[in-house]
Amino acid sequence: MALLGCMVLAGCMPMAAQNVTATPETGVTPNTLLLYRADLIPGKETAYEQLEVEIVQGYASAKIPIYWTALQSVTSTSHVLYFDGFDNFADIERSGADLAQGLDAHPEIGTLQQKLADLVATTRTVLAFRRDDLGYRLNKIDLAKANFVRVSIFQFRAGFEEEFAEAVRTRARMYETNDVDTPWMIYQVHSGFALPTYIEFQPMNSLSEIDDALDRNAKARRPGGSLAAQKWIREADLSIDIQIYRVSQSMSHLSALNAARGGAKHDSASTARARKYTLLAQP
Repeated sequence: MALLGCMVLAGCMPMAAQNVTATPETGVTPNTLLLYRADLIPGKETAYEQLEVEIVQGYASAKIPIYWTALQSVTSTSHVLYFDGFDNFADIERSGADLAQGLDAHPEIGTLQQKLADLVATTRTVLAFRRDDLGYRLNKIDLAKANFVRVSIFQFRAGFEEEFAEAVRTRARMYETNDVDTPWMIYQVHSGFALPTYIEFQPMNSLSEIDDALDRNAKARRPGGSLAAQKWIREADLSIDIQIYRVSQSMSHLSALNAARGGAKHDSASTARARKYTLLAQP
């Protein structure tokens, strides 16, 4: 439903966002994200998961070439964050057309999705594009192996975008100097939030990586920080929301492992695009 709603938006994106391109250093991180958060009605968590599993099976049986990864909240109120990666905003529009065609041919899936919506209290859809200059060791990120994802949302008053970007670059230089191997990818939100918003993702294989990251971060952190940095943070009214998510394989519609690794050469172009950045089922 979020994807269909973005079909019109995708045609209105500025060229600066549509022209985001990959570099040899970006590994397999997607250029463009569609994030859909569903906050569940209390007490409906089990029913939601069971219904979503049925929907996933429906998509798989109908061979609808739309794929998503479901992230279940671990550290916040019960909600699911859906993670969809694309090459660009135009691919979102093309995938929306594939979705509409698939649901027209299989209306029973649409009925299930409406039942799923009845278990949701609120939703939010966000479109964002990757900022290559703000990522750190992107080539070390392997989305296919992630079991958990640490998501940090940074929001601040308009006019402080460059100060934020420079703070992230300074952090990356500090980590590089100390050889801190904690990669991250940062996306700038195009639409979905009223304030300037940046979202940082740190995929993890296990929660124990948080302990390792805290230890390495402490070694790299400079005591106190500069007065200039503290000043802009106060003036910008910077807020940071950090959450941990578990990758739910059962609620994710994932491409087949062999298809994602090269066995999809006979698939349509739209299918190949959709599969490119989808998290893979664990062996």
